Amino acid sequence: MALHLYFDLTQTLRLAEHAVAADEHAPSFTEHEDGVACPGALVWVHDHGTYLMSSGLPRLDDPHRPDSSLVVYAYGWNPDTDGHRRDADLGGDDFAEHLHLTEQPTPLITTLRAAVTTGYRWLHLTVTGDTYEVRVSRTRTHQH
Repeated sequence: MALHLYFDLTQTLRLAEHAVAADEHAPSFTEHEDGVACPGALVWVHDHGTYLMSSGLPRLDDPHRPDSSLVVYAYGWNPDTDGHRRDADLGGDDFAEHLHLTEQPTPLITTLRAAVTTGYRWLHLTVTGDTYEVRVSRTRTHQH
């Protein structure tokens, strides 16, 4: 059974715009190991909750949490308000997955910008085992 994660699209676009505007980026583990520069990404993280953050450097600071990056939690996955959750599709280990914003043929940043202006409200990640799909949605149609 698939896990459906929903991230507020307006807040997610703020992170994405920061990432594409940045001149430097925190690379993924694989990018670092391969000596490849990160082209700009939303970083999908599973550790203390499940959230997105910008790969851009300097980081986008959270005004409510000193010395922390601004993050957007998946709906129902903020441990401070929703408790600690687990799901088999996320596995047992913490991870950080880069969702690159400028890859062709359809850059994710273009999709996010268009979606916000046409009434979409959510970035929707569908996670099944070791795969995931990224899309936008007007509504949250699945339970968290």
